Amino acid sequence: MAALRRFKFDKIAESQSLSAQEVDHLDRVSMVSLKTLKIPEQICNAKNDQQELCRVASHFAVQIAARGGGRRRGGKKKKKKGRNKLENLLEKKSYQCLKQHLAEYQNKWKDMEQMALAHAEDARHMGKNASPARMTFFPESCIAYTLHNFNAHYGVMYRVLHEIKTRLPHFVPRKVLVYSGVPAVAVVALNELYPSANSSSGGSGDRCRDRSCERIVAVESSDSFESISKYLTERIPNVMYQMNLYNNTRDKYDLVITSHTLLTLYDYNARNLYIKNMWERLSPGGILIIVESGTPTGFRMIHSIRELFITELKYDKFHFIAPCPHESICPLALTGKDWCHFAQRTHRLSHHIYCKGSRAKNVEELKYSYLVIRKCEGPRTVYKCEADALTPEEKSFFWPRVVLPTIKSGKHVLIDVCSSPQNFERLVVTKSASLIPNLRTPNGSILKGYGYKSARKLLWGDLFRFTKRISRPDARLYTPESTKQHLYRLYNKHKRRQNVTDVVDRQSREHFESRAVQFYGS
Repeated sequence: MAALRRFKFDKIAESQSLSAQEVDHLDRVSMVSLKTLKIPEQICNAKNDQQELCRVASHFAVQIAARGGGRRRGGKKKKKKGRNKLENLLEKKSYQCLKQHLAEYQNKWKDMEQMALAHAEDARHMGKNASPARMTFFPESCIAYTLHNFNAHYGVMYRVLHEIKTRLPHFVPRKVLVYSGVPAVAVVALNELYPSANSSSGGSGDRCRDRSCERIVAVESSDSFESISKYLTERIPNVMYQMNLYNNTRDKYDLVITSHTLLTLYDYNARNLYIKNMWERLSPGGILIIVESGTPTGFRMIHSIRELFITELKYDKFHFIAPCPHESICPLALTGKDWCHFAQRTHRLSHHIYCKGSRAKNVEELKYSYLVIRKCEGPRTVYKCEADALTPEEKSFFWPRVVLPTIKSGKHVLIDVCSSPQNFERLVVTKSASLIPNLRTPNGSILKGYGYKSARKLLWGDLFRFTKRISRPDARLYTPESTKQHLYRLYNKHKRRQNVTDVVDRQSREHFESRAVQFYGS
């Protein structure tokens, strides 16, 4: 009897592959970096009188300083007697347009000198409890400084807040404290991501009120910066300004932003006291954002603050949201040749408003270092591993961070990541690897692939959510063996001292012992 040859479609099991919505959700949480950004349109809409003032301020504050110190190859040019440098400079054809504004600036320079003498005299009679003199800047210089730095700093602040909103969708800052080096940068970026219910960029209804800020307190360092900030944020409601950071220390905030302020504090103890004060102003579950320049000095400032939290707080009192995927020592701090920093590109202002260098370049890139800390227990403490986490947002706290631009070559990608517990690894993702799709196992966990196509799209600062196929932990290992042994002896000495003087509960000791060296390296 011939066998029955036909398909039994009812016996084929359903596909366990992830849906397109789930894959898109995972990609959106992991790819947190942004490409070239633009500032909001309401900031660019400048009036004719503002354009004229910007042109005068930019010429006076930037181009004179840039071109005034140059020398010709023919040697020193003889200066005419009885004239200062500014008068000799104004004789050139390129600076003829500034002669008509010279008279009004001369009077302001005299006022500035008188004010400096007054502040110097007041400093001699100030007591210990007296407040310092308010710093006053030239209005035109403040305008030129804002135009020169606003776009780049706005892009950095928008990128940091965008990552917080993506990875913490239920976090809504009701009360915000902002202390930034550039006026109105953080306020404008915050309003773009968490728009107020009454602002021009925000919507209407109960949903918008639930996702909006109720109060924003901005601290500005001078009257001129405060006036500029008010002008740029006139459409944003619920913004309060104050000159002194310590006017009201009783209020608690859900979000505290401090940007490019640590470098102005030259003392180590002063920086620690400043950060502790900002931390005390946070409500439970609040977030502290620290942003500095992406230089070795800026990274050392961030790293010292990071070590302050690790050494003085228990693991269940705080956790790092970004960029660190762990609460251990920073591996980049041990190499001696690398520092943790990232970059963000932003479109420049129009050249008729402010000319910043070459007109051929319309995009500028600013490098920065940052640290985002939350005042509560984190997912890395609640869950033992990534598989135990419930949502993609919680899983993202276990994913390694891309700390350098990816190296793309033929049929493979090199990715330098910082991963848990405190490893600096170089991952190799090849095209010839077996292509495992994203599957869901019967117990509900996700089987991740190698992600070659996604690896070629990674940006500097993204999270790598795929399986580590080839790992080279010694690819960028610069620390000599003798240095490692010395650091290990320091760690053992510190450990013995802690056992004698400190009283640590068993859970905390087991948590720190389960990971690698906390203070002095691995």
